[in-house]
Formats: sequence, C-alpha cells, structure tokens
Amino acid sequence: MEKKEESYSFYEEDEQQSAHQAGVWKVLIVDDDVEVHRATKSSLAEFTFQGRGLMLLFAASAAEARKLIVKHGDMAVVLLDVVMEDDLAGLNFAKYVREDLKNRFVRILLRTGQPGIAPEKSVIVNYDINGFLEKSDLTVQKLYTAIITCLRSYRDITDLETANIVLKTEFEMRIEAERKMAEQAQQAAIGLAILQIIHGAKNILNALKGGKYIIESALKNDNLDLIKKGWDVTKIGIARMEDLTCGLLDLSRFNRLEIKPYSINTLIGEILDACRNSQTCSEINDIEIAARMGDSLPEAMFDYKAVHTALMNLICNAVDTCRDKVYNSGASGKVAINTYLDVNGYVCIDVEDNGCGIGQDDMKNIFKLFYTTKHSKGNGLGLSITKKIIEEHGGRLDIDSELGRGTKFTIALPQRQQLNNNEQKENHNG
Repeated sequence: MEKKEESYSFYEEDEQQSAHQAGVWKVLIVDDDVEVHRATKSSLAEFTFQGRGLMLLFAASAAEARKLIVKHGDMAVVLLDVVMEDDLAGLNFAKYVREDLKNRFVRILLRTGQPGIAPEKSVIVNYDINGFLEKSDLTVQKLYTAIITCLRSYRDITDLETANIVLKTEFEMRIEAERKMAEQAQQAAIGLAILQIIHGAKNILNALKGGKYIIESALKNDNLDLIKKGWDVTKIGIARMEDLTCGLLDLSRFNRLEIKPYSINTLIGEILDACRNSQTCSEINDIEIAARMGDSLPEAMFDYKAVHTALMNLICNAVDTCRDKVYNSGASGKVAINTYLDVNGYVCIDVEDNGCGIGQDDMKNIFKLFYTTKHSKGNGLGLSITKKIIEEHGGRLDIDSELGRGTKFTIALPQRQQLNNNEQKENHNG
C-alpha cells in the first residue's frame, strides 16, 4: 500500500509541474514499482529529441493509466508494464488504447520483468505493440534508443495525419468551390433560359398584337379581306406559341422513359403518314420525302412517344431547310430517311436533306438550348430535345453537314438483344 501511495503522489506532482510546458514529447510510464518510476525519471532527465524534452507522466496501475491516456490525447510513448493489478493488466490496457480509444498514434513499449508471462513473439503478433523490453536487460542506452525510435515513428505518423487532414480540407474546399461554381453556372443557365423564353414569348406576343391591330382596324372599316389578313398573322403567332409551349414540355417530361421493344420502320411509317395527311411539319407538298427501310431490321428498345418526338423534330427540320432552299434558289428539295443495323449492333436512322446546310460556327452550337439557325421561325428547342431523348436511351445523335449541300442526322439506338445482354451482365455482376 505504501508503494502505491508514494507512486501516485509522484506522477501527480510531476504532471502538475509539467502541465504548462510547451514543445515537449509526452511519455507515460505505467508500472506498479515506484523504483522503476524513479529510475526512469533519472535516466531520462537530460533526454531531448529534435530540440524537445520529455514530459513524463506516471501511473501505478492500468486503471490510472487509462485516465491519463484519455486526458492526454497527444501522448507520444507509453512504457508499459505487463503484470500490475493482474497478470494481463498491461496487455488489456494496450488493447483498450487501440480498440476502445481508437488511438493508433501513441507508441507502446512493453517493459516487463516477467517475460514468461507475456512472451515477446505472441505479444507482438496478438497485440498492437511497438516494442518489447526486458527490465533485466535494459540499459540507459537501450532505453534511449527505444524511445527515440518510437518518437520518430510517432512524429512521422502524426505528420502524415496532419498532411492528410490538410489535403482532406483542401479537397473538401475545392469540392465545395466546384459545387458553388456549378450551382452558379446552373443558375446563370436557368436565368439565360428564362430570358430567352421571355424573349421568344415577347416576339410571339408582338406578332399577336400585330394581328389584333389589323383585325380591329378591319372591324372598324368592315373590311373582310383585312380581317382575313389579320387572322393569318394571328394564326402564325398562335402556332409559334404552341411550338414553344410543346417544346418546353417535351424538354422537361422525358425523365422517366417507358422503354419497350418497337419497330423503328413501323414508327417512321406512322410519322410519314401523319406528316403527309395532316402536314404536321411545314408545307411538304413541294418536298420529296423518300424512305428506305432496312430489311429484317431488329426491334430497338425505346420510348415510343419520346423517339416519335425526336424523329418528328429531325424530319420537320429537314423539310423546313429544303423549303428554304426551294424558296431561295428554285431547286428541288429532297429528304431521305434510311434505317439499317450498324457494325456495333445499333439500330440506326439517317435523316438526310439537300437543304441549306449548316456552317461551322453554327455546328459548334447546334445542340445548345435555345440556339437556332431559323431566326424568327425557330425557338432553339428541337435539337436540344432530340439529343436529350436519344442520349437518355443510351444511344447517340450524330450530325454531318456542309453549308449549301445539306445535312445528315444519324440516330443510333440499342436493339433489344444488345440491351438484354447488358442487363444480364449487370445482374450477373450484382
């Protein structure tokens, strides 16, 4: 009992004297022998490493050591006896430090006078211990060497941890900065989109106002011909507003596709019948549309309504550009639609025209939202919507154009068998 009381007052006094020291290495001596405490303190009295001395803390039991290791989270080294309250008190303390406190930084040196109880080999294998010293064979030089080795290791580990924290902080700051930039870019894009929508709607409203003015003037003068003229202008404005509204709806609605196996040839036939019968596109009577369907073309996997919209956009664009060429030069306008299976197993649709073509500057921006080469006749939504639809199907949309000679758009969609194979691979990997 006398030893324990003397030891307790010894470590407590030393801790109080050193509590406010800066630039020291903290070393905890855990041993139930007060003479070991005194000898260790004497041996390490002049110890320095990298210009820093030692702050020695003493515990006479594993229970006392637990309190100190919790209080001093920056403990560098523990000189640990094995047999104290019981035969495994020291080893249980080491396990507590590593497993309960999750402290992987502090270096633990076992210093035992009874190596038979805790053989070096089994201790090193079964416990996260950094060194093993026998009291009977321990000299001051060996103690110095062991502690310096542990301090070097502790320094390197803590330096690495500090560097990791700095890198993690910088990485998180960069991610946050990129997130804010992306958010700002998105807000800017939304703002630009709103401005362009407003601009387009304003132009349409001006056209409607013009038709309204003509009709009101005609009504005052009871001029039926002028009323028809005003109504024609109004119909153009209404049609453009319908196009704008439908385009915006199409852009937002194709998020959940109902993908099923369909025949592309059948879909194209239905679209062409609708165009010819109801003139869904611009006037097509003076435009030759030829379709060459691939024989035995396999079904593709797609959402019928979405791909119908995409193909309708391309065909109507082709018809419109051909009509511009007919109007400007008197040449005949032709639109060719071909379907085939490419070498990669995709079901492909070419929509090719001999219209005005697209210049290189326009080609860079052709798929951008609200970008149009049709000036007042277009709203810049069709190709953006088409590209979005095809890519959401896992397909691709390619363009080949030359100014003055025409344009060819190519849609490539995965066929049924290919998509099933991909699903099988994912299920197998899962």
